[in-house]
Amino acid sequence: MSRTLRLDLLDGRRIRQIEGVASLVAADASGQFGVLPGHRPLVTMLAPGLLRYRVAGAAPDDWRWIATVGGTLRCADGQIAIVSRRILGDDTPAPEALQAELDAVLQEEQAWRESARTSQGRIETALYQRLQQLAEQARP
Repeated sequence: MSRTLRLDLLDGRRIRQIEGVASLVAADASGQFGVLPGHRPLVTMLAPGLLRYRVAGAAPDDWRWIATVGGTLRCADGQIAIVSRRILGDDTPAPEALQAELDAVLQEEQAWRESARTSQGRIETALYQRLQQLAEQARP
């Protein structure tokens, strides 16, 4: 059994591999959980938020931080793979700035979803009105 893990980060912009990960802390719908080398196979849906990991040989309080807008985490055979629409941060030791960046991205996504819902509502209304017009024209 290896004493470290490989962390693969995959989003729509890039793929990164981080070797020598000694531990990782993430969160899903059930709360926070940790992954250490030798962890049983695991697949879960990540909650949007910060994740932290520590590389082998680092001080106990030397965490590295990344953020995701949610996604999946798969752990098996000494490898952790995180797949998300968006992964932020490059091993930043400052979680506060990363959290602010994540909050901005999540607000942007929420505004986009609201705009899409509004547009869908307009399209549905216009379609309904057009169908009514066609039905009236078809009547003798």
